[in-house]
Amino acid sequence: MSWEAALDEIDYIKGLAAELGGDERVERQHAGGRYTVRERIEKMADSGSFIEMGSLMGGAEYDEDGNMTSFTPGGYVMGLAELDGRPVAIGGDDFTLSGGSPSNVSKMPHDFAQPLALQYGIPYVQLREGVGHSSKQDEDEGHMGLPQGHLWWQGVRLMTKVPVASGIMGSVAGWPAAAALMSHFTVMVKEQSQIFPSGPPVVERAIGETLTKEELGGYKMHVYESGQVDNVAEDEEDAFNQIKTFLSYLPNTTSEVAPRVETGDDPDRRPQELLNIIPENRRRGYKMRDLIGHVVDNGDFFEMRRHYAGAVITGFARLDGYSVGILASDPMKMAGALDGDSSLKYAHFVDLCDAFNLPVVVFLDMPGFMLGSAAERKATMRKGIHALIASAEAGVPKVEFNVRKSYGVAADAPNSLGLPDGINLRFGWPAGEWGGIPIEGGVAAAYKREIEAADDPDAHRAMLEERLLKLRSPFRAAHHGDVVDLIDPRETRRLACRFVKLAQPQLQELAKRQKRAVRP
Repeated sequence: MSWEAALDEIDYIKGLAAELGGDERVERQHAGGRYTVRERIEKMADSGSFIEMGSLMGGAEYDEDGNMTSFTPGGYVMGLAELDGRPVAIGGDDFTLSGGSPSNVSKMPHDFAQPLALQYGIPYVQLREGVGHSSKQDEDEGHMGLPQGHLWWQGVRLMTKVPVASGIMGSVAGWPAAAALMSHFTVMVKEQSQIFPSGPPVVERAIGETLTKEELGGYKMHVYESGQVDNVAEDEEDAFNQIKTFLSYLPNTTSEVAPRVETGDDPDRRPQELLNIIPENRRRGYKMRDLIGHVVDNGDFFEMRRHYAGAVITGFARLDGYSVGILASDPMKMAGALDGDSSLKYAHFVDLCDAFNLPVVVFLDMPGFMLGSAAERKATMRKGIHALIASAEAGVPKVEFNVRKSYGVAADAPNSLGLPDGINLRFGWPAGEWGGIPIEGGVAAAYKREIEAADDPDAHRAMLEERLLKLRSPFRAAHHGDVVDLIDPRETRRLACRFVKLAQPQLQELAKRQKRAVRP
């Protein structure tokens, strides 16, 4: 065979691979409103940047003369690409081939995509639409093998070194579902994506529960209810953009610091809207996301898990061009009280910021742990300990703005973030009120007998509360050093920008420590 003939055969096989599962299955994919895996990578990556790895891998048969008689492409398309000029390893399941189920001819992410991300120190993006193991494969192989556990060690290593982001693009079950969730960020497409250990037929056979795919594992289940998936996208393009935005805030590895981006927003800008954003009536709520938007560069805030455990707000932004993690209370959700779900959400986000050397900016308005039987059933305090542990273990610097309430053990989590190695850099707003227990509940508990013995218990309780309300003055707290300073709310952006800039040397040192820790 001449070299020209060999090259022709390479082109021929690559052409077969490009056909995926054939015209009929590609049309079925499109009829369902979904792109094929190659279309997804093409639309997401910078034009012309994708370099495929393993395109010749698959099931091939040859005749006695060495001529190929059939070829079945592998079920995972992967390689290198650029997203907004940034190199990434990227891959996705080919749903047009056996529903994305792996087989003995399938390429797997750990063949090329994951090792590329690990060795080159670049993010890994996976676009999942696969159904995992198939009983047909067992029949073809003539036996049912014992799960070996070998699929996961590389994914675990990956998450300790580089950012991993997953798009859940359709129905995902079995090990592809687990692989998708082994990520720092996950997004699914509204009314198109579902994720579960096994789909409706297996569920019905196993436990007799009859559900649609959407009911079992759609976005309403996993973005709003279980919190298993971070975000939901309106369509596939939105999912691609969310992944790219998420990655834009992070460095390439845990041994680096995210680069500064020129945003054009003056770090000394004084947002006038902050002056009266907190209502004078301490029982009224306000829009914390508006507050955040006034402080961060150009109002750009990328939120994670907005629809789950809403009392805590988590996301990324920039201050003077530097990437930061934002932690905030939402007084419109349970008055900002911490429950079990929001505690775990808090801990997950703090761990993420700590892993990728992002300083944390806190806007605190937290009346304590959520109370009542529903909160107790959620093991609120036990899960709340996870928030305390995450804060205690985090080494990244933080700056905190106590915009209103800060009470009890729950508030100890953000208040202790970055300690004991860093200064507790806390600033108070004029609306600040802080203590070990909210005044109303504290009075009812501590003065119970005195209130019951009074001629007018309600009036006596009100008198006691009014007396103690005078002690909640933020000026008294400042006199005792509870905060670094009381500030004009309009100074919040300037101070936050200055803090983040001054934190960069410490972040660089933390990154060096990470590098020494992971060095073989």
